[in-house]
Parts: sequence; structure tokens; C-alpha cells
Amino acid sequence: MIVFEDVTKIYDPDVVGLQNFTCHIGKGDFAFLVGASGSGKSTLIKLVLKELEPDEGRILVAGRNLNTLSRRKVPLLRRNIGCVFQDFKLLPTKTVYENVAYALEVVGEPRRSIRRKVPEILSLVGLSDKVNSLPHEISGGEQQRVSVARAFVNHPPLLLADEPTGNIDPDTAIGIMQLLVRINRTGTTVLVATHDRAMVDRMRRRVLQLDNGRLIRDERRGGYDHPVEAEPLLQEV
Repeated sequence: MIVFEDVTKIYDPDVVGLQNFTCHIGKGDFAFLVGASGSGKSTLIKLVLKELEPDEGRILVAGRNLNTLSRRKVPLLRRNIGCVFQDFKLLPTKTVYENVAYALEVVGEPRRSIRRKVPEILSLVGLSDKVNSLPHEISGGEQQRVSVARAFVNHPPLLLADEPTGNIDPDTAIGIMQLLVRINRTGTTVLVATHDRAMVDRMRRRVLQLDNGRLIRDERRGGYDHPVEAEPLLQEV
């Protein structure tokens, strides 16, 4: 699903983002990306989303070469990737239902389909009783569940989570991680960037550790299956 081949990204004047980074993340995998601040986690995620361009090396997402992907096709790439962030990024004046529905509206989903999909995904994340609440009326953990619902409502083949438990308490964080595991079991590839070592140890999944832009650890845990060859997901890209 994600392939990095000898990728280097240097920020001006001389700050290393990634250095000679090579890694393959298979279709249907669940992997944690760990490392100190500045180790390269956010750089990697931005490269997958084509928010940044590599200085060297090659990046493929589901078989598509991002190095040669035209700018006009980037929005379609991103529609196939769900994103969950530390700060939730919810629209403050829209209800829980409207925040999730908006992700479908912007891609032209028919109203009938929206009315079906939104209640289904809110039930999955345990928020059926919060559909009419505004973000400030629910807890941080519930806001993050809305964020996960919005990212997954289109059932993307790939979901990226950047510090998804950074702003919530440890008990609530466990629930968010369990939710991401449930999403992974539907076939979605999940990559989680996190500082939470205790959570990573508890989850017993694949761990990719970065240090100063270099991959220093790739540990497979808990019966992890070897990556399979990625199938095309961006049919029109």
C-alpha cells in the first residue's frame, strides 16, 4: 500500500526530514510510526499525502508513483486517504452529524447515500446519541471519535493517524486505538504516528521507529502477516 524507496527530504537550510528511508507497508497492515519530535514522522505522512516532494527516491501509494503524479490529480489521491489528527480539526459551527456528512458532500456524494452512511459510521464509533451536538458540547475523546468517523465514512483503503491520542486521557486513548483496530479489520491499511510508547507496547503491532530521518527499527509483533503486493486503489489517478 505504501512504498518508500531510498527517500530523502531535506528542509532548508540543512534540516533532515528523511534520510535514505526505505520501507514497505502492505495492504491491510496496521503499523505504528514512532520517534522523538523531529525524527521524521510528520514528514513521512506529508510525503504520502503529497504535501511535500522528496528530494531523492521514489514513493508509491497503492502502486501509483507519487513522483510523477500531476498536481491536478492530488485531490483524488487524498480522497482515497482518511486522515485523523491530534487537534481533531472539526468544524465548530457544525453538529457531529454535519461534520461527518461534510466529508461526503465535498466529494459529491448523493444526499440519499449521505443519509445512509453517516448514521452507520456514527453507530460504529459509538456516537449515535450525539448526532445533534456541537463539538464544544462533547468530550475530547468524543471529538476524536467524530474525527475518526469523518476519516472513515468513505471507507478509504488507507487511513493515516497523526498523534490521534495526543489530546485525550489514557483510558479514552485505548478506546480510540481499539476503534482504529476495528477499522483495520475491515481491510483498511492503518498507519499511526505516535509518541505514546505504552500504547504501542500494549497494542503489539508492527513498529517503525525513526531517528533523525532514518529507519532504525522495524519490528513485527503479534503474528503480523508479511506485506502483500498493493492493489491499485486510485483507479482514475
